Amino acid sequence: MQNSGVDAIIRAFPRLLNGLEMTVQIAAISFILSVLFGFLLGVLMNLRYKPLTIVLRLLLDAFRLIHPIIWLFVLFYGLSYVFHLSTDGYVISIIVFTLWGSFEIGDLVRGYISSLPRHQFESSLALGLNRRQMYAYILLPQIVIRTTPSIVNLATRLIKTTSLVSLIGVQDMLKISQSIIQVTYYNNPTSMISFTMYLLLLLLYFMICFPLSLLSTFIEKKVSSL
Repeated sequence: MQNSGVDAIIRAFPRLLNGLEMTVQIAAISFILSVLFGFLLGVLMNLRYKPLTIVLRLLLDAFRLIHPIIWLFVLFYGLSYVFHLSTDGYVISIIVFTLWGSFEIGDLVRGYISSLPRHQFESSLALGLNRRQMYAYILLPQIVIRTTPSIVNLATRLIKTTSLVSLIGVQDMLKISQSIIQVTYYNNPTSMISFTMYLLLLLLYFMICFPLSLLSTFIEKKVSSL
């Protein structure tokens, strides 16, 4: 009878938790930075300074059209080759996912600002508000409310996409799981450890992402009722 591999998973569970912590850590840091830089990028994309908007638009297209795995490889190996630096997969992962998330949120913010009625800008200026005050007190509160469901959804996508970091050696949940599978299978070739482990990963990712999905739906309903 084949061994399910549950005993090996139980023994290695502390390592798996370390990988889970790494996964959540990369996603959380990238998400927080993405929100901060994303709103800034969204505002900058709406400025009437053509050279800046052209550059930002090109970067936006680059990060939206090119898969994050390519950016991970380009930065991880490219920085090492061009600048002779010792690259850290953890840092590179946060940089790539932050840039990806920032441009995703930036495009959301840009689109919403563009859709605002012109009279809101004119009324703000007529009240004597400068551009910074207009964004801080009039525009950004509306933008935050309207874009929050999509931003929460981005957090879910970030968590799922972090599985790619295992390809550049980061000891995330997937990388450690693969290591446990290899060791167990080497000692017991008839073990069903692969199926059991990936089933566990499915459950862990679901447990993390499903509450965020529910939160996104809840916020979206609240926003649509405003």
